[in-house]
Amino acid sequence: MNVAKKMLQVPTNISSKDHRFFIFCNYMFVFAFFAHIIFIPIFYKMGNTIVFINNILAVFLDLLCLTLNYKGFIKTATALWIFEIFGHTLYCSYAYGWEQGYYYYFLSLVIIVFFSRWTISIRLMVTALLCTATIFIFNYTHTYPPVTKLNYITLNLIHAYNATANFVGIAYASYYYRRYSEQMEARLLHLASTDALTGICNRRFFEQSVENKLEKPSSDGIKECALLLLDIDHFKKINDSFGHAVGDLALQKVAEICNHSLREGDVLGRIGGEEFAIFFANVDYPEVLQFAERLRKNIGDSKFLLDDAPELGLSVSIGLTMPKFQNEKLSSMMVRSDQALYQAKNSGRNKVVALIE
Repeated sequence: MNVAKKMLQVPTNISSKDHRFFIFCNYMFVFAFFAHIIFIPIFYKMGNTIVFINNILAVFLDLLCLTLNYKGFIKTATALWIFEIFGHTLYCSYAYGWEQGYYYYFLSLVIIVFFSRWTISIRLMVTALLCTATIFIFNYTHTYPPVTKLNYITLNLIHAYNATANFVGIAYASYYYRRYSEQMEARLLHLASTDALTGICNRRFFEQSVENKLEKPSSDGIKECALLLLDIDHFKKINDSFGHAVGDLALQKVAEICNHSLREGDVLGRIGGEEFAIFFANVDYPEVLQFAERLRKNIGDSKFLLDDAPELGLSVSIGLTMPKFQNEKLSSMMVRSDQALYQAKNSGRNKVVALIE
């Protein structure tokens, strides 16, 4: 398994609500690990033994945090890592002075604190600590000279490195959680607009989509629209005889056949228990009637095998209507389609009835 896949693999002991933060922490700990590795020869050359030893310890603490994260101790790993960076940054600022830019890490840590799984009171306390430390180290380093003085070139190179590391980290965190927010928004929109069983539009989204189409002014040469309601015949009997699981399969089968029959621009939705609706834009009466008859026949010809049961066939009754006047509302078309469907079911089922006038 390559490293990238390993980083994205979430252990079973991690709760679903922590998956996103777990992956974020993985990258954060690995990034810090390699950053501290790079700094080992740099700190050695800079001549401060305590900073050098602290950096060596930081390498092992990064690995420890990564291990704790994989074992499910996300809060502990985050706390250890934040205070590792906090302590290391505080001492480096004391040792080398303000100009090297170690204080950037205090600001970056605030983002990690608020992404953490701690309570809000703890997050505020840690943020206050970071703010206090930043103010303190600013005053201290502008009052007392650094313990270890560096030449101009080294000082500027380290400052550039610290600034770059923090900008990269903040950019990654911002991108990561922005992408996550967009994914969640798309997922919530899908859940809000989709029937969970069949995967097609639910009633609310179907009506909203059709009303939007009806409100758009028609261009020259555009044909009329039509509304079709279909209901699975004897659906209650299917549930009573074979169980609701088989009834669900029947609903999915009908939705699949309807969906495969649609043209671009048509809208399909499940609007009731065993009732479906299809809205046709840019269609005339002969076309939509032919479609309805073909759909009825395709569903009637479909069968599926059941365990320890005979082959099950399906049939549907269909009610069809078209607008009586320009800009007619969906609600009144639904009433007529429902009346047509009622007539189809009461006159023997497995047929198409149209109410046009």
